[in-house]
Amino acid sequence: MAIIIVSLNGCGKPLPPTIKHGEFPFHLKYELNGKVYDINDIVVCDFREISSNSGLGYIRKWDDFLKSGTNRISILSDENVHSVLKPNRVNSRVEVFYNYGLARYFMGDPDGSFSEKPQIKYIEEYSIKPNETHFDSTPLTEEQLEKYFGIKIIEWNYSKPIKNTFK
Repeated sequence: MAIIIVSLNGCGKPLPPTIKHGEFPFHLKYELNGKVYDINDIVVCDFREISSNSGLGYIRKWDDFLKSGTNRISILSDENVHSVLKPNRVNSRVEVFYNYGLARYFMGDPDGSFSEKPQIKYIEEYSIKPNETHFDSTPLTEEQLEKYFGIKIIEWNYSKPIKNTFK
C-alpha cells in the first residue's frame, strides 16, 4: 500500500488550466401535470486550486454554481411513495432534479468523466433501520421520466465543454 501512495504522490501535481473561468448556458423546458416549466440559467465554472487528495496525489479543484443563485433545480419531489428502483420498498422521500453538471466536465479537465455532464437524476431516500438513512440515485431517460412521473421533456439543451489546455 505504501508503494502505491508513494508512486501516486510521486506523479507530481497536475498542471493548472489555461482557461480558468467559463460560463455555460442551458435551457430546460418540460411539462408536468399540464403545466409547462421553462428554465434558463448559466453554469459558472471557476478554477480554485491544485490540492492534495487525502494523500492519494493531487487534483485540480473547481467551483461551479448557477448564475441565478439557485442551489438546486428540483422538478418533482414527494414523500412516502413506492420506489422506482425497488418497487416493494416505500421511500420516505423521492426527488427528480436537473443535475446541471460539474465544472470539470465543462472546463475540459481530463480528470473529469462523462457522468459529470448535465443529466436529469432521480434520488430516493429510505431507511432500513431506525436512524439509518440511505440514498439511491440514478440518471433518468426521457422515456423513464414520462413513464414513472408523467414528466415530458419539451426542449433540453446545454453548452458543450470547452477544449482547455493545461500548462
